[in-house]
Amino acid sequence: MRIDFEKLKNEVIFNLENNRTWVLSTASDGNVSSRSMSIINKGLNIYFQTNKCYIKHNQINKNNNVALCFNNISIEGVAEEIGDWKDEKNKELMELYKSVHLSSFNAYGLLDGQVVYKVTPKKIKIWKYINGNPIRQNLYVNEEIAEELDFM
Repeated sequence: MRIDFEKLKNEVIFNLENNRTWVLSTASDGNVSSRSMSIINKGLNIYFQTNKCYIKHNQINKNNNVALCFNNISIEGVAEEIGDWKDEKNKELMELYKSVHLSSFNAYGLLDGQVVYKVTPKKIKIWKYINGNPIRQNLYVNEEIAEELDFM
């Protein structure tokens, strides 16, 4: 059944803004890996930093389809390297990141090889219980469609 797209989108944005550590999963060459990441967001777009020497960077370069999850929310999207914090175009993002993750930025932000990624979500799934019944709400971002699936 179709549900209100904007309402579900705003629920996801609220969760992104209020939960700043998500699990990022990447995969390539038959290997999958996951790790906790310090994230920021602008709307539904998600940003994180990593170093070019890390597994996640190598996996994303080979397969830019990624997933993030927090509690009952799963986000499938496409990751794109957008440079590093020193790039003028990323100044606003850097300031937001610093305001939320200052210790992480201070430890890693300006190291050589550090890059920033943008994840553009394609599909977002939220598992809920409504009146004791398990349901899943799906947000198809590009199509601007939201649906609810009842499993009872």
